[in-house]
Amino acid sequence: MRPYLLLVIFPMFIQFFLFLGIYKKPFLLALPTPLVNLGEKVTLECRSEIMFDTFILTSHKTGTIKGSFKLSAEHCHGGSQANFSIGPVTSDDAGTYTCYGSFNHSPYEWSESSDPIDIKITGLYKKPSLSALLGPVLISGENVTLSCISDHQFDMFHLSIEGVPLGQGLPAMQSHNGTFKAKFLLGPVIQTGNYRCYGSFSNSSHVWSSPSDPWYFSVTGKKASHRDLIFYNHGLLYILIRLSFYMMVFLLIFLIHSWCHAKRNVHQEGSECHLSSMRN
Repeated sequence: MRPYLLLVIFPMFIQFFLFLGIYKKPFLLALPTPLVNLGEKVTLECRSEIMFDTFILTSHKTGTIKGSFKLSAEHCHGGSQANFSIGPVTSDDAGTYTCYGSFNHSPYEWSESSDPIDIKITGLYKKPSLSALLGPVLISGENVTLSCISDHQFDMFHLSIEGVPLGQGLPAMQSHNGTFKAKFLLGPVIQTGNYRCYGSFSNSSHVWSSPSDPWYFSVTGKKASHRDLIFYNHGLLYILIRLSFYMMVFLLIFLIHSWCHAKRNVHQEGSECHLSSMRN
């Protein structure tokens, strides 16, 4: 990314120029997750392999910068980092966050922006319900559909696994019974873990409902491929042929034994009759 000039205007008509993109971008991480329940805390860790003196965290809402925070960097493990603690959170803390690195000798020269993190504040509305037709144990390669349902007129439904959002969400569809729902199709690669769903409104996309009760999936084994099925069918056919052959051999031996036994009995009866006629 090439450096560029940015004019920053703060309240009270304070303004100055920033040179952005001078250094390689840092990395921004939300701990423990980017889904934060109302009243709880979240830590945004900004770190870099460059030994910056300062990190700057900016928050954005509806595309505009809402605020910025500065922290002195800590140097450790061949890099630098700063931990920004936010909370107890309210709905005002929801939004998109990015961070930058800079040096004290040139405070108006910032690094390239980190990749953004969307912080969602949850727990403002009643939780939806989550259900699935399959589970809780899935075979690797299977597809499964998760249904998120609520009697609230949400505009969107969202899915997460272990507190990490999956995708961009799905629009809510009204059912015949008046409830609102969305169906999430997962597969063929499914992660083991706890899945939850949330509802939100289009005018506050970073503010979500309380999470649904978790739905746990455990993925095991391997789904048979077409080639595996062919080998399996051939093996089964081979076993059936061998089994039929053994049964035919057994039946043939049984018939020969029965025939010999019957012939022996006839011979013995004939001999007894011949001896009786001679005695008479």
